[in-house]
Amino acid sequence: MAGGSASRSASSSPPPKRPVALLIGDGSFLYNPVIQGLGASPDQSLPLLIVGFNNRKYRARQENHTEYYPDGVAASSGIFYGTHINGPDYSELGRPFDFGGRRVSAASELRDVICDAMKDVAGGKTSILNIELSR
Repeated sequence: MAGGSASRSASSSPPPKRPVALLIGDGSFLYNPVIQGLGASPDQSLPLLIVGFNNRKYRARQENHTEYYPDGVAASSGIFYGTHINGPDYSELGRPFDFGGRRVSAASELRDVICDAMKDVAGGKTSILNIELSR
């Protein structure tokens, strides 16, 4: 679960000939050294397209509740403690490092937002997309 942003940054050096993208859920993203990875991107001239799929939960943890304890209280009640994420607006996390992001709340926005983000990456800047999922 951890290591996505740091691993993606490291695997993309030296600067790649093709764009490098990290596709990651919000729960896994928060398990990473996010600030360090974002700081390394401009410092090392490693622009990334970070696509975060935001369902506001640690889905893997929720699934583990029912997998390991199928007859447990969480499975029978549908209440899963410790799985909800009240996270930040991930699209804003690049501001301290002089790169931006975009929040996407409708599928109809995706094409234009991805095209704009790819222009940022081609121009040498990381871009974070916060894709808000309905479920």
